[in-house]
This record gives sequence, structure tokens and C-alpha cells, in this order.
Amino acid sequence: MAVVSSPPHSQNINLTFEEISAVFEQSYDGILVLDGNADVVLVNDSYFRITGLDKNDIECKNFREFAQNSPYKKTACIEALDTKRPVTRTHNNLIPGKVVMVTAKPILDETGRVRLVIGNCRDMSEMVQLREQLERAQEIEELYYKSLKNPKATGLVAVSSRINEIFHAALKVSSVDITVLITGESGVGKEVLARYIHENSSRREAPFVAINCGAIPDTLLESEFFGYVGGAFTGSLKHGKKGLFETADGGTIFLDEIGDLPFSLQVKLLRALDAGEITRVGANSPTPVNVRIVAATNKDLGNMVRENRFREDLYYRLNVIHFHIPPLRERPEDIRPLCMYFLNECNRRYGQSKRLSFEVQKALESYIWPGNVRQLKHMLERMVVLSDGEQLELSSISDDGDLLRCKNLTDAPTDMIMVNRFSLIPQVVEEVEKQILSHAMRLHSSSRQIAKATGIDQTTVLRKIKKYGLDQLCLEK
Repeated sequence: MAVVSSPPHSQNINLTFEEISAVFEQSYDGILVLDGNADVVLVNDSYFRITGLDKNDIECKNFREFAQNSPYKKTACIEALDTKRPVTRTHNNLIPGKVVMVTAKPILDETGRVRLVIGNCRDMSEMVQLREQLERAQEIEELYYKSLKNPKATGLVAVSSRINEIFHAALKVSSVDITVLITGESGVGKEVLARYIHENSSRREAPFVAINCGAIPDTLLESEFFGYVGGAFTGSLKHGKKGLFETADGGTIFLDEIGDLPFSLQVKLLRALDAGEITRVGANSPTPVNVRIVAATNKDLGNMVRENRFREDLYYRLNVIHFHIPPLRERPEDIRPLCMYFLNECNRRYGQSKRLSFEVQKALESYIWPGNVRQLKHMLERMVVLSDGEQLELSSISDDGDLLRCKNLTDAPTDMIMVNRFSLIPQVVEEVEKQILSHAMRLHSSSRQIAKATGIDQTTVLRKIKKYGLDQLCLEK
């Protein structure tokens, strides 16, 4: 405590021991005082509030013995006592969701021996949340900057190297009139990639026509694809109708869910690809069309070929260039920038200025997203519309279905493990290990806690983190 002289014209104030004790107790920061033997001399209530320790744990006890029998082992105060130097450490495993900074300073006597150690604990959680908000604001600014630099890339948000590699290769492919097949689970962004290819091609001024092959009844598919002449069938228009291929003439036609295309229509699609012409229903002569085909599916077309459910010749005709978009659970580093992008899109659309709380952001980053990017987008839109305050809290997540699972994820790990059913057993084991470790790293803040939660030793945890390239989820120290 510094002793200062009283200012001029002020009264001299002599504080009693009780008054000094009151100041000590009223400190918002936690204060712990040890003597040279590491015995606890003084400790205030704020220390227990911030650290989550119980008074019976340390009051009138030796702090070194306490530390050795606790998960913390060598604390800042003990290190300052042993080294005779000030020590500062940050802990994020004292109380879940709380970040605590501990500063310990030794007080030496005239012989150089440690007389006292003053430990100060400060709750840094609010500052960490402010830092997170600043980082998110910087991410938003960077996304806007990239969109302004490349207007054709609007809607593309990616941090992961895998997605960036896909879009880099797609940019090269876009300049060449070649058929592209895009595969991936529902909601990963297959149409976004298809539009990106179109908008960066020489066909960008012509139409982009998207067709969901699974959404049109089989009896209408041929007339929707290729059109019909007047009187071709009962109920047809008198002058006939252009099909979607003619509508897309000069541009790009996106055949989504190509795996749902009936076998009978596959041969006619193959002819349109090979000959560059289609024949309207009821017509006697073909009509030339100039379209680029981009197809997409969430099915295994190779397996469908082996089961004779998809034409082999059409499969190879479509699969000239193949892009596979990984699910969102395999690229968790994309979740935060996607959240920021969709949140700002919703704010602009609905005239709001909502923002995500730290807890909501962590919950969203921990969820496995079976519906992928589409599910994330729709969830954020519902939260913006249904929430009352400016900040979206966990209470903003509706208690229905997938939203409830996302809300509760930080309390209970999911029992859903996603694997490729065509993988060999060793590959499946590695994938399961990777998913379990990745999930555990989001729920726990130290390798010791992860080891305890997963049932393996700490050395194995660190080795497997390195093996599976999970360094981007590296634990905060």
C-alpha cells in the first residue's frame, strides 16, 4: 500500500485497522496474501467469488499443500514465492465460461527473503467478450472488403483451406465450357458454387436456370426440360412452350439432385449434352441449344451406376470436373464468419442491429449442423426475427427440435457421429476419434480435462491433436 501525503487544505486521515480491512474486503478484485512459508494470511471474499474456491479449501491453511493436491499444481503465487519475481497467469478452467487473470508479487525483507506474496485475481471475462466482439467486427469488415473487391464472389464466405481451394479451382474452371459435377450433403452450398462458376464465366450475362430434378413429377419432367409443341398432349398450350433448356440458352443450367432423374430421361439428357440439341415433346425435329451443364447431388452416383440406377455413360459425361463440398461439421472454422455474414444479411433485410452474445456464438460453433449452412442461415434468421433485445442470448434459441439441441450442446455432448459408410474400418476409427476430440476441445479448456472426458491419457490427447491437424482449435493457455 502506498503512503501518500495529504493534499493541501485537506484533513489528515488516519485509517484504523478496521477501516483498512473494510477497504480490503470491498475490493472488486480478489486478493490473496501468503507469508514466506506459503501459509494463507489474508484473503477477501472477492477471491472466492472469482476463483470459485471454497473458504474451507484455503483459509488458515498452507497454500502450497493445497495447490499440490489440486488440479492447478503450481500457481502464480507459489511460483512468485519460489522465484522471488512477479508472475502473471491467465486461467480459463477455474469456472466454466470465466477467464481469470492472476498476478502475484513477492515482498522481500532486508535480507532478500520473501516476507509476503500478494496475489491479485481479476475477472477478465467481460474484456475477453469485448475482444471477441472486436474480432467479429473485424471479420465482418474483411468480408465486406472482399465482396467490394470481387462483386462476383458475393455470398461466398470461407476461412477453411478446403473451401478456399474449391473456389480457387472453380474460378479456373469457370473460364472453360466444361461440365461440372458438385457433390455434398444437403445444405452445404452446392448451388452457391454453381452460381459462382456461372458468374465468373463468359456466360454471366445470360440466364442461370436452376432445376431441382427431385421436385418435378416424373410425368412432367420431359416437357419441363425440353418444352413441347402445341397440341402435344391434353391441356397443353396452343402455341406450345419453351423448356428450361431453351430458357437457359447461352447461359448455364444447374441440375440439382441429378441422382433423382428418372432412368428414362437420362438418355435424353445425354443426347442434349452430346449433340447440343433437344427435341420438344411432340416435335419432329430437334432444336439446337447452347448451355453449360452444372449438376449436383447428395447421392453416391458411382454406387448408383453399380446398382444400375444411373447410366454409366451419363455419369462419366457429367463427372468431367468434380467438386466435393465437405459438410460444415468438418470445417468448424467457417461457422463464425458464416454467422457474421448471415446475421448482417438478416439485420439489413429486417432493419435490425442484432448481435450475438459470447455464449450463443460458442454454442453455434459447437453444434454439428446436420443441415449444414442452410440450417445455420435459417436458425440465425429465426433468432433475429423472434428475439426482443439487441443482443441474441441463449434464450433467443427456440425450444423446438434442432434449435433445442443446439442450445443444450454446451451442457451435454452429442451422441451423433458422422462417418462415410464406404470407408475402411481404420479410416472410420480415425474419423470418429477426430470428431470426438474436436468436440471435446470445444467443451473443455485444458488437455487434462479432455483426457479425463475421453478416457485417454494427456500425452495421447496432445499426440492425436497434432495427428489430426486440430491445431486451429488449439487450447487457450
